[in-house]
Amino acid sequence: MRHHISQFSLATIIFSLLLTACGGSRDETISGVAIPVPSAMKKSADKPVEISFLGFGAGQATFRGDMESEKLVEFYKKEMPARGWQPNMSLLSGGAMLAYSKDAKTVMIGIGKKDNQSVLSLTVGTVGK
Repeated sequence: MRHHISQFSLATIIFSLLLTACGGSRDETISGVAIPVPSAMKKSADKPVEISFLGFGAGQATFRGDMESEKLVEFYKKEMPARGWQPNMSLLSGGAMLAYSKDAKTVMIGIGKKDNQSVLSLTVGTVGK
């Protein structure tokens, strides 16, 4: 009996650590690229945009929520490098614009405010070879 309790406890601890590590986020696929999005941010009713022009492809999706802009910036500055994305740009003034690249793909992260909510805009661009 004692053996079963310790396995259960270990499983509970591992599950708790996994939940903490995720930080309450999910992946959204934009132009075939999985991008982390905090759970507090809900997909906007606006239809996602997909563009393809002369070998350049891009997709864009917008999210809204009550998460503070600073927390969104912290989230992406931690999550993107942890997934192998290299930071290219960071502009923090009245909002935020972050850019990351990996494997001929670029992700632009725009963070702003509208109607007392944070607005998160994710744009993924790819260059054909």
